[in-house]
Amino acid sequence: MIGATWFLIESSLVFEKTAVVVIGALLVSAVSLSCAALGMLLSGGRHEAELAQQAFYDPVTGRGNRVHASAKLEEALAVSRRSGKYVGLIFCDLNNFKMVNDIYGHSVGDELLRLIAGRFAQIVRPSDTVARFGGDEFIVVCPELRNNTDIEAVRVRLAAIFAQPFSIGGYSISVSASLGLTVGHGVRDSGSELLQRADAEMYRVKSKN
Repeated sequence: MIGATWFLIESSLVFEKTAVVVIGALLVSAVSLSCAALGMLLSGGRHEAELAQQAFYDPVTGRGNRVHASAKLEEALAVSRRSGKYVGLIFCDLNNFKMVNDIYGHSVGDELLRLIAGRFAQIVRPSDTVARFGGDEFIVVCPELRNNTDIEAVRVRLAAIFAQPFSIGGYSISVSASLGLTVGHGVRDSGSELLQRADAEMYRVKSKN
């Protein structure tokens, strides 16, 4: 009986040890799976953020791109329909920008674009949007203007940044720009109409330079 009792106790201890080991292994596996799942979620979130960045922002200047600018323009027109105020739009095209790339290289050209976008952003209001529309083109969306003459004051301030040369990599680079503007209202204008008008005005100004 004593031998049988000891065998039962020993078997019970072995079973308990085995159970502890199995449970421990299961817990480790569960934690590992949870960490892996969390990692996948975080990785997926980062991937989605990167895709959103690529979809709405220009990789060179860090400012909004064409898609972002168009969305902001439509948003400004929606606000205009409610408030009754005006929406201003400025279309900027750099003159002879290709020469900057040809003479100084694309890295200098990219830095010039970054500097211009940065200076534009410093000049306008926080509620305004500065975006690189493509190539050497920028647009500025100005919502909630009191009247249709306010946008001219913005254009003058933007044009003033080209009065002084830009210092990049030891080079002093002078560049000019053609700026076309238009003003619209959410009740009677669409985003595409404002873009067409500002673009046409920009080419009219460019033809005189």
